[in-house]
Amino acid sequence: MDKIRLRQLLCVTFLVALAMKMFMLPVLVMRESGRDGFTAMLIALGVDLVVLAVVAAVLHVSEKDLFATLSDAFGGIVSRVVVALFALVCLLKLLLVLVDVKMFFSPSVFGSELGAFYILPFLIAAAYLAVKPLSVTGRLAELLAPAVVVSMVLLGALTLPEVDFAGLMPMVGEGWGKVSAGVLPFGAWYGDLSLLLLFAGKTTGCGARSYLALIAAAVAMALLMTFATVLFASYGDMTEVLTYGHNISNMTQFAVGSYRFGRFDLLIFCVWQTGVALSAGLMAGAFVRCSAFAVGRKASYVLGAAACAGYVVILLLVRDLNRIVELAMDALSLPSAIVQCALPPLALIAAGVCKAKRRKHEKTVPQT
Repeated sequence: MDKIRLRQLLCVTFLVALAMKMFMLPVLVMRESGRDGFTAMLIALGVDLVVLAVVAAVLHVSEKDLFATLSDAFGGIVSRVVVALFALVCLLKLLLVLVDVKMFFSPSVFGSELGAFYILPFLIAAAYLAVKPLSVTGRLAELLAPAVVVSMVLLGALTLPEVDFAGLMPMVGEGWGKVSAGVLPFGAWYGDLSLLLLFAGKTTGCGARSYLALIAAAVAMALLMTFATVLFASYGDMTEVLTYGHNISNMTQFAVGSYRFGRFDLLIFCVWQTGVALSAGLMAGAFVRCSAFAVGRKASYVLGAAACAGYVVILLLVRDLNRIVELAMDALSLPSAIVQCALPPLALIAAGVCKAKRRKHEKTVPQT
């Protein structure tokens, strides 16, 4: 049975809430909004929690998996179109995760283009999780989440004492236009929690307790904002010196104790990376499952293999990955946000329709 327990769902929620926001997003937001990026991230994360609340409602009321629920409520054609759009978003998000990993680890860990080859085993791990049952993802998340929590708390204990929080003031000092500049271009980096719709009808012991996922996500976001606070307070007036990803590494390199024991913060980043790999595997799995529903299982494997080949070509041959980031910010942010924000309400409506149909059927069937 492709089922996971509630505890595993909460661990998956925690890791997915962090995946696309741990390494690159704070720097990208700061480049657009300066210190007002702190407020921008709070707003965007708040929207993510609203999306998760709808997803939790779907997990609570849904009696079938996502695809069966959509198909029963809206019919085959509409449901396949909706799912196909979500598959495309998952494809984009997985590419952005791989780009984030390469752009962060190349200068911060490997110091050279070796970071491109580091992506290959990362991609293989994601592909492996994609074709395995969701229960494998659940069990792995249960193992990884505690290590990620401990590593983030440890790194936060090193960096926070060195921060002058006055660097965050004044909040919204440059107006709401600057804040919106740190929200609107990043639709592709948020909305990850819509992936949890894959667990509809597949989580045991969930029921009304599905809303505990909000607590798991809130903890993840609080830890994320800890490091975002360090970055915004430290570099709020010096956005011109920011480089993609590198400054999150720099701020720990000079933290108290880091230079005494070597760059052990890099070991912590590698622990974080296990959680990102799991989330990437869930994105790849979402693409494969959505493609299988939309165009058939055999075709989905062909599309998945083609996507993997495309990722390898892009990550090994494209010299300036900033162009991919800029494309996602300029042209793909709004479509990604629309799909990810629209799917959970559609799934909730579909679950309600299916439940109403079942009750109507039960009333019309003669009692024996």
